[in-house]
This record gives sequence, structure tokens and C-alpha cells, in this order.
Amino acid sequence: MMRSRILWSIWAVLPVGVMAFHFGPGQQAWVKDQASRSLTIARTQQIKAQEAQDAAFAAHLEGLKARRAAHSEDGVIDPTLAAQAKAATEAESAAYAAAAAQWDQVATSVSAAIDLLQATAPDSVDSLRWARGRALIRAGKVESGIDELEELVDRFDVAGTSGSTLARDAREDLATGYYYKARLMRLGGAKSEDWREVSSKSRQQFRYLAESAQKEGEDSSVVSSYQNNVELVLNMEQSSISDLQAKARPKNAPQGNRDGNRPGKGKTKRPPRRKDDRDGAGGAGDIGPGW
Repeated sequence: MMRSRILWSIWAVLPVGVMAFHFGPGQQAWVKDQASRSLTIARTQQIKAQEAQDAAFAAHLEGLKARRAAHSEDGVIDPTLAAQAKAATEAESAAYAAAAAQWDQVATSVSAAIDLLQATAPDSVDSLRWARGRALIRAGKVESGIDELEELVDRFDVAGTSGSTLARDAREDLATGYYYKARLMRLGGAKSEDWREVSSKSRQQFRYLAESAQKEGEDSSVVSSYQNNVELVLNMEQSSISDLQAKARPKNAPQGNRDGNRPGKGKTKRPPRRKDDRDGAGGAGDIGPGW
């Protein structure tokens, strides 16, 4: 009889224990498992997105080649070459639209993981926000990606961790986003004062990264890479619009058919100031590895 009563008592409190596990360690384990699933999906999507981006860039180069062939100095239009240029341009736009859609999926999957981990594993969220910002920029949602990275870099600055690897990576992608945005704004016919304000932010961020890397004794190739990016931004600012139109866009740049060519919301994101800040950089390079 006593044994029966004990078993009954255990059975009676079992649902309470199950609920405690569900809303305690069990819930955290479930959340982390769901977040892991979302990130696994995001990684798979990212591979597909990069493949689509590579295909779009190849189509972009073919489009440039076809448009150059169709261009005539004497103004005489060859119907065959003009038709080929039109077809190549349409194929290019379709390829970039496909790549943008893939990057949008990556951002959505990362967002799902962020929503799950915000309360249970906040330390992991910063790196995911960085990944989401990058994906949004590549998806053509440049303004949204910049907003994400600005807020993240602000957090690092306030916390005094702007020298961490993640903070530097986020700042570099923020600078790159500014560059893409300024380039898209200029090609889209924005006012000079508007796109130059954005491009100046890109230069400031890259210069800050170069000076920080030099001060911290980073490898000369790292310093040179940041300095080269400053020069690339300057080159965009100083090129004529016709020269800019004739140049290939950076490999991982979006085509900018979404919110990339809008002036923005008037935010000012300047890097932290140091007493030894100075103007100038050297070299000629590319925007970020992989971008």
C-alpha cells in the first residue's frame, strides 16, 4: 500500500517536473536545437547564394562586353550587336535578381536564429547580426544592411570592444556597404552632396581600420588592404560617370534594384576618433576579400 502511494505521488508530480524542464533547461535545449537547424539551413543557402552571385558577376562581365561591342564611336548602330547587348543585359538583371533572392533567404534564416537565441544565448547574437547585415547588403537591401551593421558597430564602440576581430569585420563590412551605396546612388543619378556624404563615411571607416591595424602591428598586407580600399573609394569619387558605368562592379556587389540607391535616413556613423587621425592612404586595391 505504501509503495502504491509513493508511485502515485511520483506520477502526480511528474507533469510539474516535465513543465519545469520544458520552461527551463529543456526549453533552452529546444531553442538552441531550433537555432542550430536555422543556421544549418542558412549555411546551405549561403553556398547557393554565393554560386548565384558568381553566376551574376559572370553575366555582368558578359553584359559589359556586349554593350561595349554595340557601342559605336560614329553613332551607327548595328542591329545585331544591339540585340545581343539587350539580351545580355536582360540575362544580367535576371541573374542578379536570382542572387538577391538567395541572399534574402540567408538573411531570413539567420533572422530566425537570432529571434530564438536573443533571450537564451545573447552572446552569440552579435556574430549572427553581422552575418545578417552582410546578407542583406548582398541581397540589394543595402540600407537595411547598413542599419544593422551601424547598430552593431555602435555596440562595440560603447562596450569598448572595437578592437575585437568581430568588431573589425563588422566595421569593414559597414565601410563596404557605404561604398556600394555611394556607387549605386551615383549611378542612379543622386545629387553629388548626397552620394559623397555616404562615400566619405566609407573612406573614414577604411582609414580608421588601416590606422588601427598599423598601430596594433598587424601584418603589412592587412594594412595595405585597408589602405587600398580607401584609394578605391577615392577612385570612385574622382571617376567620371561614363568611366564608372564602363567599369565592372565589385564581384559581390548587388545590382541595386531595391533600396541601395536611396539617400538613406540621415544617420552619421563615424569611427572613433584618435589623436593621431590623419588623412591619406596609398595603393590601389579591391573592396574587401570575397566582396
